[in-house]
Order: sequence, then structure tokens, then C-alpha cells
Amino acid sequence: MPINGVPRNKEFSVEVKDDAVLVDALAMVDAYAFENFSESHFTRKDAFIRSYLQLFWNPEINSIYSDINVFAASSKGMIPIRNKLDYILPNDSEISLTSQS
Repeated sequence: MPINGVPRNKEFSVEVKDDAVLVDALAMVDAYAFENFSESHFTRKDAFIRSYLQLFWNPEINSIYSDINVFAASSKGMIPIRNKLDYILPNDSEISLTSQS
């Protein structure tokens, strides 16, 4: 069920350093969203969740939250970032993160 007032299906293309992992890519998406606030899901600056890192990644145990669906692939095949967050992303990586609810 969509959250009232929150747009769905946002897509971001970001460039990351050559040895970037998922957390680096999410940080770059956050940087873009902060600079382009109207394109972000987070339209209220006083909201409880204000970043994609906060929404998808648990820093206490360095994992993607269990209620997040992960699809990650490149031209070389599937990318195992759900179980290996330190996996270096190939240049043509496409990652989709969605909530199970």
C-alpha cells in the first residue's frame, strides 16, 4: 500500500568511484536527492526518515533491512549484494530496492 503523498518508482543514475559498493552508491543517491530535493521521496525536511541510506541499510549490523527486496545485476549477471555488501559494483550495475509492504 503506498504511503499517502509519497511518490513511487523513483529512479536515480549516479556515478560512483571505481571501487564503490552499495552503501557508496546509496550515499551518492542521497547527495543527489539532497541537492535536488523536489526529485526525492522525502518531501518533508522534518520527516523521521530523510535519506535512502536510512531507509534501506542498517548500519548497526551492516546489512540491508530484511523487509527490502533487492535486485542487482550487470551485463555479467546477478550481483550478490544482499549477502555481500562489500561487493564492488561493476560499471554497468542496475540496482532496484523496494519495500515488501
